[in-house]
Amino acid sequence: MIGKVPGMPRPMEMAALETYADSPFVDSIGLVSVSKGLTPPTMTLYDGTADPLVHVNQYKQKMMVVIATGSLKEACMCKGFGSTLSRVALQWFVSLPNKSISTFPDLVNTFNQQFASTHKPEKQTSDLYRVVQRFEESTRDNLNRFNIEKVSILKCDVPIAVEAFRRGLHHDSDLYSELTKYPCTTFEEVQKKAVTFMRLEEDESMRDVYDTERTNRKITIGKKVKDINRTTRTP
Repeated sequence: MIGKVPGMPRPMEMAALETYADSPFVDSIGLVSVSKGLTPPTMTLYDGTADPLVHVNQYKQKMMVVIATGSLKEACMCKGFGSTLSRVALQWFVSLPNKSISTFPDLVNTFNQQFASTHKPEKQTSDLYRVVQRFEESTRDNLNRFNIEKVSILKCDVPIAVEAFRRGLHHDSDLYSELTKYPCTTFEEVQKKAVTFMRLEEDESMRDVYDTERTNRKITIGKKVKDINRTTRTP
């Protein structure tokens, strides 16, 4: 009755007898005895806020070291999964209906459907058009940012990537002119040309620093000479 009152917290439910025997797995999985040596993998617990596909992939990779076959492998994969969950995700797991999961793919599909809202959409090659060279950003830093985005795209379309990089450059830069006049067919060619302009750009930057330091030294020496002359002229 208290639970039906609006705004009132639900009272703690009393545990029923033999609830320890409840299992979301069918008997062909739930009754399989797993060796104590087959411990769950050590990994970041999933709390329901991250990408579920990433968590499943990490779990599969971690469980590849488990030496088991047949029904034992299936049981290990299913029973170990719950220990990688926490918070909301763990509550979801323990609330699964009894004997509703018959295989590991069943568990994964149910898990992905439950946390589909936290799944990050797969990046597309066209997203690379958003990587634009910043004001006064060096060619090296711009290329590094572009490559970080590029490697995160599983099925990257090379011609689109090449064109996106060219368009993202400063339009008054020498590299932009070079890639426009002599288009590249692979991104390796783009990087080779970019490295050439990086070296030139960094060499010019070093010369500017050297010239500035030399000018500052001349000014400093000139001031010291004037001070010495002024001192010697003082009666």
